[in-house]
Order: sequence, then structure tokens, then C-alpha cells
Amino acid sequence: MSDRNVSTDSFSTEIPVSEPLRVAEDWIDLYGHMNMVRYVGVFDEVGYGLLDRWGLGETYTQETRHGLFVVDVAVNYRREMTAGTMLTLSLRVLEADDKRLLSLMELRRADDGTLAATMEQLSIHVDLTTRRVVPFAEPAALRLRALAEAHAQTPLPPGHKRRLECRAP
Repeated sequence: MSDRNVSTDSFSTEIPVSEPLRVAEDWIDLYGHMNMVRYVGVFDEVGYGLLDRWGLGETYTQETRHGLFVVDVAVNYRREMTAGTMLTLSLRVLEADDKRLLSLMELRRADDGTLAATMEQLSIHVDLTTRRVVPFAEPAALRLRALAEAHAQTPLPPGHKRRLECRAP
């Protein structure tokens, strides 16, 4: 779904949550728990899919030749996850400006909601043809600001300390 024909009212401001996924045996490291690279892999792959709900995922990139490049992350590992554990991922907007998106992803046990890890992610909006940073189209910029405002109403996870900012270097 392209920004060119999407109103800011057509997207839910709820924090999206993924379908449950199972920690696979091959995600387990020498210590018997989920390897740190797998946490980041889940954040990347599943988080990207959740961006579709806001019109900024794969379809957006294919139609507009624009996308999000990650420029900084801050990961906090909270709980050990073992093979077979069911997880869900949620994605919220912390801040957004004309060219940047700061999001927070929360990886939780699907059975009891225990927080396993968080990742703050700062992304920039890029024209894939020129490989240059460009502003979001106005509908996307308005949508991201509305999401940030709506998501600010939900408290951050207990003990979470913000580590990234949405500002120009």
C-alpha cells in the first residue's frame, strides 16, 4: 500500500504484536539458551513485517523505492530463552521526524508476557535509487507522528531506560 493513496486515518494506532513464534533448536548457543544474534534477527525480520501495518514495509519499498535503513540500535537482554519457548514481538514508535524513525521493539514470552529483550532502533528514510536520505511523504510523516503520540500513552516496560534519540547527529 503506497503512501500516495493512504490517509492517516486508515491505520490503527494500537501497538502491533506479531503472531507467536517458537525458539528453534538451531537458535540455541553453547550455553543452552537463545543466542544473542538470534534475538537481533527476530527483531529485524519480525519487526520489518510489523512495519507493513503502518504502510512502511515491503510493499511500500517495492512501490516507492524508498525504505528504512537502520543506523543505530540499543539491545537489552532481560531473560534467558530456551528451545521451544513461544515468543511475540511488539513494535512501537517512540519518536519520528521528517527523515527519522525511532522505535522500540519488545520480545516477550507468549505464555506469560515476560519481557525477554528490548531493542531501540533508529532508522533513516532513504531513496533506494539515489541512496540518499529523503523526507517521508507527508501522509507517512503525519502517521508516524500520530503513532508516536498514541504510543506515548502506553508506559515503557518497567526498568527500561531510553538510550537513543531521534535527532540529527
